Parts: sequence; C-alpha cells; structure tokens
Amino acid sequence: MKNCRVCQESIPENARFCPFCGTSVIEETITCPSCGEENELHADVCEKCGLNFFTGKKENRKASPPPPNDIFDTTPAETLEQEVADRFSIAFERRLNEEHKLTLHNSYIDRFYKSDFRKSVEFRIQQLAEQVQGMEDKSPDRNRLLNPAFEELIDFFIIRYCSDINEARYPEEILRWQGLPLDKVNLNQLIQSYLDLEREDESVYTNFVTMPAQKLKNAAQNFLFPQKGETIFFICDLSMLGNCKEGFAMTRDCIYWKMPLEKKQRVYYKNLDEIKRQEDWITINGIFFNANKSLNLKLLRLLKKLRELYGKKV
Repeated sequence: MKNCRVCQESIPENARFCPFCGTSVIEETITCPSCGEENELHADVCEKCGLNFFTGKKENRKASPPPPNDIFDTTPAETLEQEVADRFSIAFERRLNEEHKLTLHNSYIDRFYKSDFRKSVEFRIQQLAEQVQGMEDKSPDRNRLLNPAFEELIDFFIIRYCSDINEARYPEEILRWQGLPLDKVNLNQLIQSYLDLEREDESVYTNFVTMPAQKLKNAAQNFLFPQKGETIFFICDLSMLGNCKEGFAMTRDCIYWKMPLEKKQRVYYKNLDEIKRQEDWITINGIFFNANKSLNLKLLRLLKKLRELYGKKV
C-alpha cells in the first residue's frame, strides 16, 4: 500500500487514481476506483462501470442518454440531482475543451478535487435540483436556469482557484457581473472589467480628443466605421508601426477589427454565434482575430458573456 500525495489515504500500489479524493497518481491513465478499469487520462466517466469521476456516482451505461435538451422531461425526483451533476460535468468538460490547452486539463481537474470548491459545487447542485423539481415547464426554462448557473460556477473556480494555472489573468472584477440581465449592465464597465486593458502592453485609447489625430483617422479609414450615434468605448492599436491601421475597437453595439493582410471586419453583439480558440488566436463567427495570447483569451470570455446577455442560442 502507498499513500495518496494529496489526501494521504492508503491506496493500492498499482492505483493510478485515488479513490478518496480523485487525484491522478500517474500521468498516463486513470484507474477507476470502483472497478479498476484503466481509462484515458482526461476521461470523465469510466468506460466499464460508468462511474463519474467528478461526482463519484455511477451512470447507466446500458441505455443511451437522452438528448441534453430533453434530459429532464421524464426524470424521477430521486435521480434529478444526479442529472444536474452530470450536466455540470458536461459543462465543465466543454469549458476546458473550448478555452484551455489540452495539456492543462488534468491540472484543472486535479485542482477541482484538491480544493474545497468541490463541496461548494455539490451544495449548489442540490439547490439547482430543488429549483428544477419545482418547475412546471420542462427543458427550456430549466436550461435557462442551469446553463448560466454552471458557467458562473466555472468562472468562479477558474478565477479564484486556478490563477497559477491560467494562461491569462482573468480579473476577479468579472464576477461582479454574474446574474445580471442586459438592462442592468453598464456595458462599457463590463467590457473594461473583462479585458483589463491597463494590464496589456497594447496601445489603447479611450479619450479620442487627446488621441493623435492621424491615428484616429487611420482607424476610421481602415476598420472602425460605426453607425451614427454609436458610442465608441475604446480603440486598440495592433499595428506593428504604431499607426493604428490595424487593431480593434468595441462600441455599444459591435466589435470592429482588422488584422494585417486581412479585410476589415465587424460583428454585432446580437449576432455573435461561434467564438472559438484556435491555438493562440481566436475566431469570431469563423473570422480570424489575433491581438496577443492574453488579450485573445480574455476577449473570448467577454464575447461569450455578451452572447449570453444578448440571448443568442448556441
């Protein structure tokens, strides 16, 4: 027998996964603490017995799970909490896959098990299950409750518990905007909170009276073409020569940008659809965007938040 390096409980010599706290003992595989089956390192559920490594509970592996949007339509009350826990696991895995490098996934999962945040999630899942049970309507209302709740939990975990793992510094100021509808949000302040531009090395202008006139003119000629009365929050110069012929800007309604050797682009927040990480750059509705690694990742989070606020379904 040997001791787990995190919780110090006794575990078998050949164990690759601590059955008490969930810590990976070696890097190649994860051994199911229930049946002993070896699973891929980043597996969430044991392929043999169905044990969910996040919740510690078994899933039914014989029947195919119902589609996510219909998951609660015929769920009995006694299994509702498990269904909510499974949905959280799916949301957590999706966030890691969409926004974080594969090589870091195990670090996030390990941190989840080692931190007291896991207990907070379990308590919140119980609350959400009770709320879901009390709803008369089925999937639409329940999804509107659960999806934002899961994203807020994951945001809290990533910001508060993973600052040493994250590839970008996500400001805690982000958390103040949780749970607020669009009509209760100061859009300029929200954007500034997420991007935290003062910590970036890029040249950013918010005062267009003191901004060099030629740079303002270059931005207007090359990528910034707002509608009449559209408030401009900032202009970020990304040009190599510092002439503001490439860069991006955000307004009350829209993000505008131009990358070197690319055409000028714009996407209205109400039309945000797919925002994806591609290596160290991102795509916005399938269109290439690249500022710097840190700013790209923070903008990715911001645009997903704006998509949520504007009610875009994905």
